[in-house]
Amino acid sequence: MTIVCLGEILIDRVVSASGESNDFPGGAPANVAIALARLGATVAFTGAVGSDRHGQSLLTLLNQEGVNCIGVQTMPHPTRIVEVRCTAEGDRAFGGFIGGSTAAFADTRLSAQQLPLALLKSASVLITGTLGMAYQETREAMQQAASVVKAQGGRLIIDVNWRPTFWTEPETALDILLPWLHQADWLKISADEAIALFQTDSIDVLSRKFPAATVLITDGAQGCRHAMAGSGQVPAFQVNSVETTGAGDAFLAGMVYQLLQQNWQVSATTDFESALIFANAMGALTTLKPGAIAALPTPQELIAFLQKYTGKDWRV
Repeated sequence: MTIVCLGEILIDRVVSASGESNDFPGGAPANVAIALARLGATVAFTGAVGSDRHGQSLLTLLNQEGVNCIGVQTMPHPTRIVEVRCTAEGDRAFGGFIGGSTAAFADTRLSAQQLPLALLKSASVLITGTLGMAYQETREAMQQAASVVKAQGGRLIIDVNWRPTFWTEPETALDILLPWLHQADWLKISADEAIALFQTDSIDVLSRKFPAATVLITDGAQGCRHAMAGSGQVPAFQVNSVETTGAGDAFLAGMVYQLLQQNWQVSATTDFESALIFANAMGALTTLKPGAIAALPTPQELIAFLQKYTGKDWRV
């Protein structure tokens, strides 16, 4: 069964604390897709890119990484370039967009009529986010894709990935996002995003707010909180981070991969926390290099890291 990642693929223009600027491929759903492909999963990407050189280079990258690109739509609009500013500690902040206003880019115009319906009907999992919900055309495509996947028993995983700069009217976002988030079977949100949107990062409060979903709260160096068989926390690995872009996406890919290996049978807390340890390792390794996709670990790097820090045998 195929995993489908749907949403934005773009260029992160990363500006270091010293002012040095470099372009890296990114976009949360694309990061997740490539991370899963590197782990050996069968994965497809659905999204929109421009017909410009950036869009074509991103499409080439997906193909090279073994991601099925049948769902990629090419638009006569520019591929989005996001400015990412990093501190000396590796933390990042998202700035504006280069080449147009937020609604000017190809990813805002994903067409519901051009969705790969046969692919979606065969998907076991749809992984997506919220950025596309800011734009009506892409929002309609996301809603249709979720409806198709869930209608045939697939799971919907939403990474909240709250970025107010993507919204022309951020104050209206929550009215659009709440019905969308309530459709999720699994919901990933960072502690900062939870506080910004819901004024709390309590796993118990958010689990009650979204009772149909399994909620995960990521909190950087503090690790991940969950509410499986009672609330719990899995600590992060302590590493010397260079840059944190894509760490949450790598975490999500690692979690999904582990849950697929367990056939989603994770009623035991120990099994679930084992999956989160694996996911935390994915996230930690991604912070050791600049960029998101460029920093994703190989299976060999991941296994070596896990064995070193846990003393256990792991497989990919």
